[in-house]
Amino acid sequence: MKKNLQIYLSAFLVCMSVYSFGQKQNLTDAALRMKKYNPMNGIEPSLKLLNEAKKFIDLAAVNTETANSPKMHLYRAEIYYGLIEMAGMEAATSGKVMDETLASEYEKIAKESFKKVFEDPKAVHVGEAENFINFRVNYIFEMGIKSYTNKNFVDATDLFIGAYEVSKFIDKEYKDASVNAYLSMSQAVDSFLTIKQFEKAKTIANKVYEISPTNIDVLISLINIYLADNDLVNAEKYTSEALALDPNNKQLYYVLGTSYMTLKQNEKAEEALTKALAIDTSYGDAQYQLGAHLFNWSNELKYQAGQMDYKDPKAPILEAQAKDMLLRAMPLLEAYAIKNPTDKYVLEILQKSHYKLGNKEKSEAFKKRIEALKQ
Repeated sequence: MKKNLQIYLSAFLVCMSVYSFGQKQNLTDAALRMKKYNPMNGIEPSLKLLNEAKKFIDLAAVNTETANSPKMHLYRAEIYYGLIEMAGMEAATSGKVMDETLASEYEKIAKESFKKVFEDPKAVHVGEAENFINFRVNYIFEMGIKSYTNKNFVDATDLFIGAYEVSKFIDKEYKDASVNAYLSMSQAVDSFLTIKQFEKAKTIANKVYEISPTNIDVLISLINIYLADNDLVNAEKYTSEALALDPNNKQLYYVLGTSYMTLKQNEKAEEALTKALAIDTSYGDAQYQLGAHLFNWSNELKYQAGQMDYKDPKAPILEAQAKDMLLRAMPLLEAYAIKNPTDKYVLEILQKSHYKLGNKEKSEAFKKRIEALKQ
């Protein structure tokens, strides 16, 4: 009886070792193919290797012998990342549309497996995982630098975003990439706004917004774009987001105010610039901008009053409003002139304004300062 039991156990152990070897062989087969993978070898041969590797790694991932192996997770992460990588290359070279749903699924699997690699207490394969991702991140980042140097700002933006997104596969935040993405986007947006290509400006700015939704500078860019396109609804949406993040951001109110000025939204411009000064009463740029805005608005009202019939009861009301605006503009511009005594344009506004208001002595004083600058 004991002899039969011994024979049975021996046979069982042999069978189990063969079974175990067979399951581990799936991991080995996947690893062997992945070691040959090089995206530079071309799309077709690379996809062949990856799909073969995926077949084996999927079997290894559901088997109890290998399912929790850090090595299995390393190769699983690399294989699924590689499939996304190849899909991206195929889309870029042939125009074939990437299956976004499948790519999202592969991304989720890759990130989950990379996470398992980093959770391994022994950290056996952490270095390999970092090398795999960092090599790609650095390559994409350098391509972004090259595109930026060549003034291909749209391509540079996409590449820096790519470097940022790839670093997240191992749960890293590549801040230099996000900063450079904003800088490239800013240059691209300026070019698009110059030729009034608002949709292109929105598209590239929103790409950067997706990776940096709490970056005030990115939000300000979006505000400027939508204001330039006279889309006040979206401009105010992003303004609300920015103010929720930083309610005491004087620059935000300043940018908003100057943009409203451009759109001839006079009341909103005054309100925004006034808020900037409420945060910082000595904010020189806001002093100048609000003072100049009130001065120009005063002239517009004065002109409108002059075009009316002298019997029109609205004419004296506009005249009074124009004078009130001029009186409110003077202290702002005078405060600015103290810190910027050689700003000829502001001195000329002050000289003309005091003359209009009947302050001949002040007007003459500013006139002398202007003449002194000419010498």
